[in-house]
Amino acid sequence: MPPDADEELRVLRAMVREMRLRLGRSQDAAGLDGDLGRKYLGQVERGDLVPTVRGLAGIAQGLGMTTAAFLRAFANRLDEHDSQH
Repeated sequence: MPPDADEELRVLRAMVREMRLRLGRSQDAAGLDGDLGRKYLGQVERGDLVPTVRGLAGIAQGLGMTTAAFLRAFANRLDEHDSQH
């Protein structure tokens, strides 16, 4: 059975944090680079905010990725998560 929306958001939050840390980026810097504001990534990573499509595009930009590449990485992560549960 595929993950529900809450589980998908947990996977998204973990993936964003992991990618950001791997790049050595602060939440503030990645958020600003994605035209999202200083606090946006922190709010997403903590689960205080559910990102919009524009937010996902900004997160991708802040992580140095295209939106398509980011969404592919997220889809792959969901597939991996689903196969483990």
